Amino acid sequence: MNFSLPHLGTGAARTPSSLLSFPRLAELPLGPLLAGLAALFWAGNFVAGRALHDSLSPLQLAFGRWSVALLCLLPFAWPRLRAQAGALWAARRLILALALTGVTACNTLIYQGLQSTPATQAVLLNAFTPVMVLIYAVCSGQRQPARGQWLGLVLSLVGVLVLVSQGAPWRLSALTPSGGDAWVFAGCACWAAYTVLMRRLPTGLDRLALTAACMLLGWLLLAPLALWDISQHGLPSVSSAALAGVLYLGVFPSVVAYLCYNRAIAELGAERASACLHLVPAFGALLSCLLLGETLHPWHVLGIAAVFAGLALGRSSR
Repeated sequence: MNFSLPHLGTGAARTPSSLLSFPRLAELPLGPLLAGLAALFWAGNFVAGRALHDSLSPLQLAFGRWSVALLCLLPFAWPRLRAQAGALWAARRLILALALTGVTACNTLIYQGLQSTPATQAVLLNAFTPVMVLIYAVCSGQRQPARGQWLGLVLSLVGVLVLVSQGAPWRLSALTPSGGDAWVFAGCACWAAYTVLMRRLPTGLDRLALTAACMLLGWLLLAPLALWDISQHGLPSVSSAALAGVLYLGVFPSVVAYLCYNRAIAELGAERASACLHLVPAFGALLSCLLLGETLHPWHVLGIAAVFAGLALGRSSR
């Protein structure tokens, strides 16, 4: 997912004591609600990135987002970072790769794509990311897919072709690298690589410390690029709307969504909680129509239906 960074923990979260005195509140199914909120906040990443494309450059937007996220996370993560310093240093090459793909590159490339690609299109293309994860796993020899998974892969590729060609797959000019879709696709590819790399992490690493380390390294890699961008284009004239957008990106998709998702995993289990990721395209398309005035075309529906059908076929063939 272009949403970034690992889960913030693995243990089950305890119900706050204040809720225990209200049995009806304590019995509410918080897992589905929190999983849905995570999907909503992640969908908002695409909408905010598109809304701010005239105000901030992709590098400025990414750097601002992770600056805010670090300010929110570091005060809580710093003690764990110090305690896990040895384990983190031992995995430094892998963590550097995670920071590069999951923080520095992923969302920066997506924000670049959103300069010209509508948020509706970008968030639907993002649904292809699980298929990219399968492709990476096959290419690296980690997995040998069954026949049904190959059919699902082909069906998902057809869905992506429908999306990027705007319902006319025979128009190959829609696939030129200069288009915004190509940048979004590159960002999704970085997230897929990040997901595959996550599987190589040694067990026992504190997830909050790992998240903070990846975020800090990714921010340090972005800093010189952001300074270069300012030297080329000057300081942006930040409006109140742009500031609010950066604060949203730094707080909700970058920190709060992961807290919600982590708690949902504790409540529902990883497999059921991960089903919420399928809500991201739906929320993203709805928010894009409501907040940005974009239009959901029939070929959007056809393309995303083919991608989801391919994913479902792949899952059923495991």
